[in-house]
Amino acid sequence: MPFLNVGAARIHYHMFGEGEPMVLIPGLCGDLYNWKKMVPYLKGRYQVVLMDCRGSGLTEAPDAPFTMAEMADDVSGLMIGLGFSKYHVLGWSMGGNVAQEVTLRYPQEVASLILMSTYARRPDRSSYAIDAMLNSVKEGASINNFMQMMNTWCLTQSHYAGRSLVPRPREGDEARALHGFLRQKTALDGFDSTRRLHRLTCPTLVIHGEEDIMVPPHMGEDLARGIAGSEMEYVPGAGHVIPPEKCAAYIMSFLERHALEVPGTTGGPATSMAKE
Repeated sequence: MPFLNVGAARIHYHMFGEGEPMVLIPGLCGDLYNWKKMVPYLKGRYQVVLMDCRGSGLTEAPDAPFTMAEMADDVSGLMIGLGFSKYHVLGWSMGGNVAQEVTLRYPQEVASLILMSTYARRPDRSSYAIDAMLNSVKEGASINNFMQMMNTWCLTQSHYAGRSLVPRPREGDEARALHGFLRQKTALDGFDSTRRLHRLTCPTLVIHGEEDIMVPPHMGEDLARGIAGSEMEYVPGAGHVIPPEKCAAYIMSFLERHALEVPGTTGGPATSMAKE
């Protein structure tokens, strides 16, 4: 498993394919494996970097609260450490907040920005719901139950047609996972780019599912409206989680129209390490 020391953090990452570099940033509670179905669409033309953010997966960081700015520093440090001086950034949900912060802090590094199912300031209703779900874990619910409840906010009505909940046994280090989720949620609550969106000047694509209840579509519209020259794509039949087959064409078209002007890459082809 590849790791790279970035400041005081030890970042877990995987790389796939070759071509222009791009980094994919997962959402709250997510890890790099959340992108495994997206990678096949990209790796033929791009060198794709997946990473675990602080608080998730196998990335290790000091046992202390952190901010969105520190998460952004991790992304930049990882990409520079891998030899990429300029790269595309794609973030989903909380990862879109991290992606915005990377672009605001390191504008010279970001060639283009793709924001999926995200916002400038977290929705109060979904934040309240997530707090309630996290509190249920503190009171004894399993992480699996927490994730199942989260998924009901992220997936569509059609996804649940005819399904019933299947209990699963506890697994892994649930205390560590909860600790990380709480730290990420605190960083998320402290993020607000509303008054800084005008500083996002690189080519930007906003993608939002028409059936998203976690982050209502109007919040995606507000985000796009605040970023001058940005493009907005709605995905019919998609919720907060947007299946790759429904958005990959938008992403590829956007990236092709905003190719890197300065290669800035020293990395070579990498072997896939994704879980099948």
